[in-house]
Amino acid sequence: MVGKKVVHHIMMKGSDGHYVGGLVNGARIVDMWGDVGTELMVYVDGDISLFLGYKDVQFTAPVYVGDFMEYVGWIEKVGNQSYTCHFEAYKVATMLDRTDADMTGIEHTAATACVPPILCGKATGSLYIAKKDQRGPQHPDFKDAVHPEK
Repeated sequence: MVGKKVVHHIMMKGSDGHYVGGLVNGARIVDMWGDVGTELMVYVDGDISLFLGYKDVQFTAPVYVGDFMEYVGWIEKVGNQSYTCHFEAYKVATMLDRTDADMTGIEHTAATACVPPILCGKATGSLYIAKKDQRGPQHPDFKDAVHPEK
């Protein structure tokens, strides 16, 4: 890992629901990874970057409206102008009515932590910052991020 992990926390709101039953489209996970990747690029080289693409995208558990999600990313490799990053998405809390808990006498707004967090997705992404736009590490945790010499 180069630098540090970036972590974003977000609750899936009603407008995130895409399918029957409040199921959230997997594209929402990918969208959030884009924000994590952008933050990583600001730290490592001072530019918001361009996302080149993803590979090995896997959705491993469903995400629903009301779920509290944690989106994590880190840089695995610094290239000349590209960066290979790993991304993961975890469900860290969910609405109690999505579990097998007895809801007798409990409000429909009750929620519970997911212990351990549930891995809902993972992928590898590639980002790009042109040489002319690279300003070097903007955060001390990324001071060892070195571009290879040609």
